[in-house]
Amino acid sequence: MADTVLRIGLLGVGGVASKYASLYGEYPRSKLVAVFDTVEAPAAELRQRFGCEVAPSADALIAMDLDAVVISTPNNLHHAQALAALASGKHVLLQKPMTLDVREAQDLVVASGKAKRVLAMYMNSLDHPLMRDIKRMIESGALGRVGGYEAKLANGMGHVWANTPANFWRGSKAATGGGCFTMLATHYLNLGQWLLGSDIVEAAVDGGNLMCDHIEGEDLMTALVRFANGARGVIGASWCVKGEQMSVHGSDGFVNYVDNATLTIRGTKPFDGETIKYREPGKRLVVSELLPPAMGDWQNPYNQHRRFIDAVLDGTPVDVPAEAGLRDMRALEAAYRSLVSGKREKVAA
Repeated sequence: MADTVLRIGLLGVGGVASKYASLYGEYPRSKLVAVFDTVEAPAAELRQRFGCEVAPSADALIAMDLDAVVISTPNNLHHAQALAALASGKHVLLQKPMTLDVREAQDLVVASGKAKRVLAMYMNSLDHPLMRDIKRMIESGALGRVGGYEAKLANGMGHVWANTPANFWRGSKAATGGGCFTMLATHYLNLGQWLLGSDIVEAAVDGGNLMCDHIEGEDLMTALVRFANGARGVIGASWCVKGEQMSVHGSDGFVNYVDNATLTIRGTKPFDGETIKYREPGKRLVVSELLPPAMGDWQNPYNQHRRFIDAVLDGTPVDVPAEAGLRDMRALEAAYRSLVSGKREKVAA
């Protein structure tokens, strides 16, 4: 399929999807055929720009003559929509988290296998070339033996949603399957396992609703996790406070990335990568304004939408296959079991 163009339908084009929806009309290897959203304006804008059809419903879009469907809808719709798309012979790129629970995620893995179609997860962290460099540092031994991983995503949006009904599904347990940890920590659960090349096998968490009692799930939660390789991690999420950071700690150095902007490195070995130029071992290197690429930048070779299109057309592996989405759901399940039991909980195999 190397010389063909992938015909794409988008389910959900508002919210975060508005940051990448246009890529499918701009990338030379894809054609934006149809879109659907319950809010009219973003769909109408894409129709005006790219001449795509606005489908009257999600079911109607899935039934159209398409090669692939990108699903960026509320979590509680993922299972049914992805199943229907796979059953109709379409490849699927699915927003995180994969589903509401492990059982639904297992259904999708089985369905993609039966349909012989690609089912991949969209994790925007992997758009960033910095993350590729950090993974190379770990794999090359530039940080020594890695024993620690810490990450927190706290956006404070729980306060805003009280006055924005269109976004309030994020505060519904029925729609999300949990709370801030489901919606935010999934990014760093996935990234940590990808960076370390090791699955999370155990979690112990604490959390609750501190400030946003209009939200059904927790607005603040932190997990202590253990990786299969013995490393430990601290992963947090919050709807009620703000701040973001990710760090990796090894026996010979550390990497710290704060607010998606400031990188700090200190180690005992040099490393020369795409974004990391660490040439004076022993000294602290601080790089400011090292920003992630735009989600809709198709010229970024690591863009996860572009790589999904290329993988389908070229028959190459996707970065985050369905099995990784299922793995992340199992880690989430263990975390929420721990929240209820107050004990460490094993991640199901």
